[in-house]
Amino acid sequence: MKKNKRSLLSKGRTQARKRKATRKGAKQSLNVKVNSKKSVSVRRKIFFVRFLKWAALTTMLFVVLLGSYRGVDRFLFESPKFSLRNINYQTDGALPQSRVLKDSGIVLGENILRIDIKDAKERILNGLPMIKEVEIIREMPGDMTIKISERIPIAWLSGQETPENDFRILGGILLDDGGNAFAAEEPVLRFKSLPVIISSEYSKVSPGNRLNSIPIQRGLEIAVDFKESFKSSPVALESLHSRNDFSIIGYINTGAEITFGFDDIPRQVSDLKLLLAEATRRGRVLAEANVMVKRNTPVKFANNFISDSKVPRAVPVTTSSIPTKPERKKKSKTHKKLNKVVKIPRALPIESE
Repeated sequence: MKKNKRSLLSKGRTQARKRKATRKGAKQSLNVKVNSKKSVSVRRKIFFVRFLKWAALTTMLFVVLLGSYRGVDRFLFESPKFSLRNINYQTDGALPQSRVLKDSGIVLGENILRIDIKDAKERILNGLPMIKEVEIIREMPGDMTIKISERIPIAWLSGQETPENDFRILGGILLDDGGNAFAAEEPVLRFKSLPVIISSEYSKVSPGNRLNSIPIQRGLEIAVDFKESFKSSPVALESLHSRNDFSIIGYINTGAEITFGFDDIPRQVSDLKLLLAEATRRGRVLAEANVMVKRNTPVKFANNFISDSKVPRAVPVTTSSIPTKPERKKKSKTHKKLNKVVKIPRALPIESE
């Protein structure tokens, strides 16, 4: 019995070893690579055929896409149907269309789809700082709308030694209510009545810059409030002179010199309006006033002081009727006829600027 058991165990072990050997042999056979010349050439042919198939497919796809692109490009970008035929120009000011189109680079007859709207906007805004906003709308197939919003000028900007004829011209510097500087464009006559701010910053500024200095900003505020307060009056602000860091001197068309402060400007303009009304009521001519002071405003009237200029200036007031006196020594026929009463104007001297 013991011998039979031993023989069975040995047979079982032998069979297990054979199975292990068989498995190892199977694994080894899977890792074997055939490197004969015939097998290598077969693999190369298979790879080459696959490569040709993919290359042909890629080429066909490229040709189809290129043909489609060329067809669409020719239809959209070369067809006369999409040529720019009409430009609808809209502006809230008086800037001429030709000036805007010159800076935009947009030309009639150009293909409307080839126009770079973003680039055209940038060229317009950089070339014309007078324009605040621009909108360009492409309307298929051949129309385009350009909407312009212009800056509203408040005053001219000039230097201390610059003659008036040198800044109220085409290309002169204008300022809007935010202090943005831009060159005056045609027609310039629409800006002739605007006041001028005379400042040392004139030599440093160029179109497109923004002036943030306190004297310039307060001067613009004075110009805006003055225009609003005296819109129904012939009184107009002519110039503002920035001479220090706490006040600004203004001159109005009546010849008066007004000193403004930088605080509470609406109150100062309102006080000036009351002073001019009171002077008119009394038949006086206001020569100087310091509206910085809230109470007991210092004022000077034209007949309260003597002008230090060599050539006295005068503001005509009322006229009186004075009879003419005939000459005793020399009498002519003309003098004999002038026995009626004539009006001789009186004038009050005022101080020169």
